[in-house]
Amino acid sequence: MIKFAVVGMGPIGSMHIDNIMAGKIGGAALACVCEQRPVDDPKYAGLKIYKDIDEMLAAGGFDAVIISTPSFTHFPLAKKSLEAGFHTLVEKPIALCTADAIELQNIAKKAGKTCAIMLNQRTTPLYARIKQLIDAGEIGKINRISWTMSNWYRPDIYFSSSPWRGTWKGEAGGALINQSIHNIDIWAWAFGMPEKLRAWCKYGKYHDIEVEDEVICHMDMPGGAGATFITSTGEHPGSNRLEIAGDKAFVVAENDQLKISRFKGTTLSEYTANTLYMFGSPDVEETVETFEGKGEQHVGVLKNFVGALEGKNALDFDGSQGELSLELANAMLMSSWTDSEISLPLDHAAYKKLLDEKIAASKLRENPRKNAVVDFKKSFR
Repeated sequence: MIKFAVVGMGPIGSMHIDNIMAGKIGGAALACVCEQRPVDDPKYAGLKIYKDIDEMLAAGGFDAVIISTPSFTHFPLAKKSLEAGFHTLVEKPIALCTADAIELQNIAKKAGKTCAIMLNQRTTPLYARIKQLIDAGEIGKINRISWTMSNWYRPDIYFSSSPWRGTWKGEAGGALINQSIHNIDIWAWAFGMPEKLRAWCKYGKYHDIEVEDEVICHMDMPGGAGATFITSTGEHPGSNRLEIAGDKAFVVAENDQLKISRFKGTTLSEYTANTLYMFGSPDVEETVETFEGKGEQHVGVLKNFVGALEGKNALDFDGSQGELSLELANAMLMSSWTDSEISLPLDHAAYKKLLDEKIAASKLRENPRKNAVVDFKKSFR
């Protein structure tokens, strides 16, 4: 039995606590939580609740820690947990910059402990199927990728509900670091990392925030594929459409549906080179796959983490995986800040220096809506 301590009882932390208490993660038990704010929900009445993480870590009585706190605290709290000798699972992003993410992996290795990252979108059946198609070679050589992910709409109260939201000091980014970090994780997982990219970010275009709420990025992928990624938190209803143009098939993922157009008896490049018909095109076999539900999401990641700690399975969500999406987000921001093309791997030290300058000039927001009632359950996604 793996005993957990959960740090942070916001919407995500409370969800982890509830899932463990409900027995949804086999082999897991809840030992205690850490939360600075008053906890008055009667369902948590029997829990040991610490206000100070140092006190909790010193007391022990658990095997692993889940970090579910504001983004800017992920790195320092995960570092404390690992150095205290506990396996640690961190909510996204694993840190605010790749330099810190790499340091966490080094700390985990030195401590002989496991550091994992909550990459729950990888459990989504639609994305898992896309990854399967690519790995099996069914799409063939990829010529172009285009993903418009603009249905991350957020109203102003989302940002003004907490002083750290929408600031460089609190989040070190916006749409890229907070919302679309999920999508660019799927990108890195399924397609790999680009060789170079050029991004254009808009800061506070739709909201009274310091950070980016619209991004357009062009990438050059290994093998010659051109790619675009677009995201926004200011559009509604927005779009989530992914196109993959391959030599064996053309794939469109949209609205929990996957449309696969396979070229019959040929590849597109073979047909292009050999057809005698001036306006010809290859025959296509079209299939549509639909997916209900989003898979196990956070529960699935926790199950895999527990299984890995018990030696029953490999860890699919190692902290090093969290570095990939963070590197993409960091590179896009650096490209925008410097108005230049960025080659990957990223210059981690150079990015951290630029980010530190942004953070030094940043201010946590005063909360103009501190008395507003924020309905997390209705708006959380």
